[in-house]
Amino acid sequence: LEGKNKKEFLKGAEIAYESILTSFASGDLIKLKALLSPNMFSNFSDAIKSRNKENIKSEFTFIGVKESSVEKYEKIKDNLFATVKFAAEVISVKKDKDNKIIEGNADKIKFVTDSWKFTKNINNKSPNWYLSEIISQ
Repeated sequence: LEGKNKKEFLKGAEIAYESILTSFASGDLIKLKALLSPNMFSNFSDAIKSRNKENIKSEFTFIGVKESSVEKYEKIKDNLFATVKFAAEVISVKKDKDNKIIEGNADKIKFVTDSWKFTKNINNKSPNWYLSEIISQ
């Protein structure tokens, strides 16, 4: 993965990153399903269900990706895996059922660093990559 391909890939990864984070915050399962591996999808939808059960609202503003880089690229059998490190700025707030802030700060931009592993099956005609793992820092 190099040169122009790498640039294109990272551009797509950044779009996916923003889309997954904002869809998770708004609870958009349809969008998430198109971007996540089945395993990740069930993790994300469980988290959304439990958040809804506790009446927790997630307010999220994506400011932008400051930088992204491919940390690891590998092929295992018919699957490609690319681990991407993102450094981004977001505003993230969680509120309880009484609209009280329980986490985050609405007036403060937070700097986040994430390593996400994307996967793609080489036999699949679709050009799409799916988020398959979030690697804890």
